Amino acid sequence: MSYLGKKSKNLSAPRKFGYAAAAVIILFGFVMITFLAACDGETGTVQADEVVATVNSEEIYRDDFEQALEQEKMQYEMQGMDLDSEEMADTLRELEQHVLDNYFIIPTLIKQKAEEEGITVSDEEVEARYQEYAESFGGEEALLEQMEAVNMSREDIDEDIATELSIQNYLDYYMDSYLEENPEEKVFKDDIELTTAELEEYYQQLRSEFTEIREMIDEDDPEMPLEQIEFYYEQLIEQYGDILEEDDFEAVKPRLEEEIKEEMAAQMKEEKVQRVLSEHIAELQENSDIEKNI
Repeated sequence: MSYLGKKSKNLSAPRKFGYAAAAVIILFGFVMITFLAACDGETGTVQADEVVATVNSEEIYRDDFEQALEQEKMQYEMQGMDLDSEEMADTLRELEQHVLDNYFIIPTLIKQKAEEEGITVSDEEVEARYQEYAESFGGEEALLEQMEAVNMSREDIDEDIATELSIQNYLDYYMDSYLEENPEEKVFKDDIELTTAELEEYYQQLRSEFTEIREMIDEDDPEMPLEQIEFYYEQLIEQYGDILEEDDFEAVKPRLEEEIKEEMAAQMKEEKVQRVLSEHIAELQENSDIEKNI
């Protein structure tokens, strides 16, 4: 195959995707949503035992749903949208279904399937993920303070982490099984072919983007936040630094070709994983007893 996607004129940091990251791309940060919703406080408007959906007899409660919904609504409000207005009524209904499906029904289906397949999570995995969350909060002390403020124990967050990891482990297991049964769908970078013209075009675009970013950093009032621009700059240096140091295309051609093939293979792999898992989840939904009450 021969393909080289055009780089967007809008700045976008180079990305390298790992297998596990791609496998859970369709989910939405299971533990962090639960935790941040708790940090947002009690809604005080719903009954804790009111059921908004059942998934194979497992109940989903309105208070959990409302907390997650409020987090999503906040993102819209930060963009100046009023979801309570009459004009946004259809958007709000779509958002409610989106939250119910993606934060609750789909994770519940996958969790149930993981239990059916005997997928387990080790204490070491839970601890490692807990430390990742602690780091995202600025350290374990800060995380523990937030947990105490919302009356959330270490056992509570460990339980949520175990659920998140069981979902991830099942999706990894399913993809491994799928690719074993369909080896022709495996993606290998050595199968990707790039012409010299394509490589040279990419090289020139890369150098042009790098120059543009450096100029934006030097501006007094750049169009984008300086922090974001510097992030893109650091990503380019990390991934292409040795290539950008060279003015001679022929000198960097082998390294550039290797880098692009790796990036393209990762992107193709991610797209395939999303497609396969989306199809599998649709199948789980079709073959499950799901009842929605909103």
